[in-house]
Formats: sequence, structure tokens, C-alpha cells
Amino acid sequence: MNRLKKRIAFFILGIMMFAATGCVDQSGAKADEVKTVTKSVSQEISAEKQLQAEGEIGKETETETLKTEAENIADATEGKNEQEKSPGKTQTQGAKQAEADEVRIIATSAATCEIMNRLGIGLIGVPNTTVSSIPSRYDEATRVGTPMAPDMEIIKSLKPTDVIGPDSLKEDLKIKYDNIGITATFIDLKSVKGLYDSITLIGNKYGKEDEAKSLVEEYNTFIKEYKEKHAVTEKPKVLVLMGLPGSYLVATNKSYAGSLVELAGGVNVFPSNEKDFLNVNPEEILKTDPDIIIRTAHGLPKEALKMFAKEFSENDIWKHFRAIQDEKVFDVDYMIFGMSATFDYPQALSDLEPMLFGE
Repeated sequence: MNRLKKRIAFFILGIMMFAATGCVDQSGAKADEVKTVTKSVSQEISAEKQLQAEGEIGKETETETLKTEAENIADATEGKNEQEKSPGKTQTQGAKQAEADEVRIIATSAATCEIMNRLGIGLIGVPNTTVSSIPSRYDEATRVGTPMAPDMEIIKSLKPTDVIGPDSLKEDLKIKYDNIGITATFIDLKSVKGLYDSITLIGNKYGKEDEAKSLVEEYNTFIKEYKEKHAVTEKPKVLVLMGLPGSYLVATNKSYAGSLVELAGGVNVFPSNEKDFLNVNPEEILKTDPDIIIRTAHGLPKEALKMFAKEFSENDIWKHFRAIQDEKVFDVDYMIFGMSATFDYPQALSDLEPMLFGE
């Protein structure tokens, strides 16, 4: 009988606990729980009386099991009440984690913006440019300055997780990004192959592997068909000049424009293992005896082309070039033959074909 009294007292205590915690919930959910427990207690008491009457009261371990179950219910209810008292805690933590995981990318060149566009990646910052166009999907993105001199204050204020730009500017810009505590990714846009290697790199980094793979497959198919169609035995020697306001540089095979010549089937007269551009005087250039001279521009294209016209007409050294004597000097579209590889390379190769091999 003492055992029965103890069990009744224990369950009454459980009912009181549920009743107390039920005050927190105005929805009536706790009242239902109390009714459920009360019903359970009544059933247990009836069963206990029946067992006593039949002289088949269980072992002491039954009491311990029931006690443990009651304690588990109480613990679970307490935890639920704590969560109900501060429902915003978990949501706040989740919001902070989402903010920490947010990807905020800035692209500092038009060519880089186009890569991100093809991969379907959003940008919070893009460059100011009057020469190239930026994909319309980035119309609302903040302008961060020119590719060669982005505004570090604007970039820092945007709190980017990554700033992506061409590695041709790495030497000048990396230290500036480091100084403001910004992570930067520099990609190879000095050749068509570099363009697609960079696409794969970014695709893997930002979960766009399928999109990157599709673009690379398109490139491989095009190059295979192009080389089969344009197999040549005699490769013309080509000089490529990159015009700048007031000066010019020789574009080697390591530059984008210079690499296009070799991709089209020509030979760049200034090969290099490291440098994409060289500062060479006309006397040294003359020694290479190019069959063809191709001129493009960068920075302020119109001014650069005017500079070429003046240089070639006023500097007598150019009159000794066989390419000039044979009227094999061509000015190409600086929008296609620029500093960085773009998806316009098929058009560039098409433009080069009649220049290198005739109509």
C-alpha cells in the first residue's frame, strides 16, 4: 500500500509541474498535455490497485522505470518552454550564419563580368568603362572605378567576399587589396585557353561546374573544327603592336592579341616565355622582318590609332619594313583585339584569316 501511495504522490507532483509550465502557453496546448498525463495517472492507479488485489505487484525496477519516464517528460517540457520563451534566438543565429555565408563578388573588368554572366553568377560591383559594355543583368551593381585603378574606398564599403580581375593587373592591385583586407582572385585572360581555364576555376569555386563544363565543351568543339578547316603549311610572320596614348608596345605570344595570331595559324615574331608586352625600338623590330603588321589599341583607342598614323608617316624607319612596302599593315577592332580574352575570339579569328592568308 505504501508503494501505491508513493506512486500516487509522484504522479500528482508531475501534474503540478505540467500545470505550472502550462501558464506560459496561452494556446491551451499545455492544458491538453495535463489532461493526457492525468488520464495516464488514473490508468496507472487503477492498474496498481488491480495488481494489489491479485497479489501480483511488480518488482522495484518498475517504479524506477516509471520515474525515469516521468523525468524525461519533465525535461522535454522544460526545454520546449525555454524555446517558447525566446523564439527569436534560433532565428537570429540563423540570420547571422546566412549573412556570414553570403557571397558578395566584385568583378573589376568587362571581360570578367562577361564570364560571370555566362556562368550565371551575381555581382555587387562592376567597373566603369566607356570602351566595353557590361551585361545588363548588372545594371544595378555599384560602379567601382576603372579596371586599372578601381576605387578602394568603394570596394571596401561593399564588403565583398571576393574581388575578381585579370592577372595582368595583379602586380599593381594585389597589395592595394591586401592593405584594405580584401580577398582577391586574379584570373588568366591572356589567351583563349586561359579564358576557359579561368571559367573552370570560377565554376568550381562557386558551384557552377555544369555551366563551366558546357562552355568548355563549346570551346573544344570550335577549336577542333577550326584547326581542321584552317590547316596551313606556310605560316606568315606577324608583328602585333598595341597602341597606347602617346606610345606603343610589342604584343608577344603571351598577350591575348599576340596569341590570336598563333591560334589563327601565323607566327608571332616576338615570342616570349614570360612577358606579354615588350618595349622595343623600331630598329630592333625591323630585324624580325615581319610579313604582316597588325595594330590594335588600348586605353584611349582613338588617340592611340592617331598616334600610329603619325608614327608611321613621320618616322622614316617604318618605310624600310617589307610589310609596309607590300601594304600588309592592318588596324583591327580594339573591341575584339584587346588586352583580355573575350568570347569574341571566333570573330577575331575570322577577321585575321584574310589578313594572314588572303581572301
